[in-house]
Amino acid sequence: MKIEYTGRGFEVTKEMKEHTSSKMKLIKKMLNSINDVSVVLSTEKYRHKAEIKFLSNKQLFQGQEETVDMFQSIDRVIEKLEKQARRFKEKKLRYKRSTSDSIKVQIENTGMEEDLDESEIKIIKIDNYQVKPMNLEEAVEELVKLKQEFTVFRNSESNAVTVLFQRNDGNYGYIEP
Repeated sequence: MKIEYTGRGFEVTKEMKEHTSSKMKLIKKMLNSINDVSVVLSTEKYRHKAEIKFLSNKQLFQGQEETVDMFQSIDRVIEKLEKQARRFKEKKLRYKRSTSDSIKVQIENTGMEEDLDESEIKIIKIDNYQVKPMNLEEAVEELVKLKQEFTVFRNSESNAVTVLFQRNDGNYGYIEP
């Protein structure tokens, strides 16, 4: 787990880094894979503000807290993130994967020969997908950020549902009805 620290208005000390990373290990045990942890610590007069953001399982977790002590701010933010992670895990366990929008076509041959009469086509639903309104640039950023093969979105300029995908040559293509 790589943690990026940013201090605004003061220098982030080694103790603060160690304190934050030790607390984040508890969340890592809960969520397994945590990517790109961003910790922003800032001071303004007597207020100490801690902000933590990270991406796990294609879900963004973020929290911020402001107190008179930096270590107390960090502890409170970690508590908020633990609560978010716990809710995320419980929600994942509570609801079975509802797979109504996507399809997967699988052809199973029963014998060694390629006989279409013996093959069977099964349609298997694999994922729900929320269609968000955004422009092409935002869709490309989301595709890269989430490391997906494709993304479906509502084009904010044409108001049509669009599929954006990465081509084999490294460029991006999109399908719009």
